[in-house]
Amino acid sequence: MAGGFGTRLRPLSCFRPKLLFPIAGRPMIEWALEGLSKNGVDEAVLATNYMQEMIRNHLGRSFGRVKLHYSTEDSPLGTGGAIKRAERFLRKDKDFFVLNGDILSSPPIKEMFQKHTSTGATATIMLYQVKDPTHFGVAELDDSIRITRFVEKPSAKDAPSNWINAGVYVLNNKVFNYITPRGKVSVEREVFPVLASSRRLYGYKYRGEWFDIGRFEEYRNANNAYLSKVSDRRPMLADRVKVEGDAKLKPPLTVGSESTVKLGATLGPNTSVGEAAVIGEGSEVSDSILFGRVRLGRNSIVKGSIIGEAAVIEDNVEIGGGCVIGDHVLIRSNLTLKNDVRVCPYKEVNRSIDRPGIVT
Repeated sequence: MAGGFGTRLRPLSCFRPKLLFPIAGRPMIEWALEGLSKNGVDEAVLATNYMQEMIRNHLGRSFGRVKLHYSTEDSPLGTGGAIKRAERFLRKDKDFFVLNGDILSSPPIKEMFQKHTSTGATATIMLYQVKDPTHFGVAELDDSIRITRFVEKPSAKDAPSNWINAGVYVLNNKVFNYITPRGKVSVEREVFPVLASSRRLYGYKYRGEWFDIGRFEEYRNANNAYLSKVSDRRPMLADRVKVEGDAKLKPPLTVGSESTVKLGATLGPNTSVGEAAVIGEGSEVSDSILFGRVRLGRNSIVKGSIIGEAAVIEDNVEIGGGCVIGDHVLIRSNLTLKNDVRVCPYKEVNRSIDRPGIVT
């Protein structure tokens, strides 16, 4: 499922689908496909809509050993409609997996499939336990992990449990009997509740890592987790990275190809820097994500923030506290931005901002 608009991730999603957001130096979709490949998956369908050509151009017809097909939508069809549209790529006698593209996890594909087939379920939902289930689809379970009721985004008092829809499903082809052939359909609101009432919906309790990349805080959390996998004890530098003199690199850290870290600068920990970036003399970057071609001037500081592609941050600038800077933004010298400031693409900032807000 690769068709989301990423509205909660603006301004960064204005010019790219969220599946191409970098996590520990690689687009998120690559991590998902790599995980599937390691579990024996050799064929996948990408249901695309928003900026679909960018995804197709990046991935092509295959990723490693995984052959790729593209099911495109001219207008949003909802989760159920997207699954229905992809039906022509699926084998009619085989059950299949559906994954939400903006969820990063490590689903135990083989074990989950075995549980699904042993129950004879039409659908099996991977479930994850959270403290606040009100932002998700929530399952009520019996002792056999059959889902007796499925409620999408309930209020706190109406939530039947804290086991939520974790965005991974195993579906039998019978599921297509429950999806209207045309139009927009929500599988969560229109299909799963019906399957639950007919005793055809089961759950699989998952206790591994899980990130919903729909909010900036979770995006940074996912980046940190994946950085720890690839760069726990030493920085991971791509080809042709130039590190000058006494610059310090603190893992976990990834730096993209052809980037430059100048004298006295400090990168990391918990930081990823895109390709062709320049980190100026004496500057510091930590707990942050910098997209490609960012230019950071002298003696500037970026902490706990995200900087979009080709943004230019001049000298003696301090950015922190969950700020998000859009693509091609220019931030003038001697300024401070903090407390969840959002700056839209192609804007020039020439004053300090210390309260949450959007610069448009």
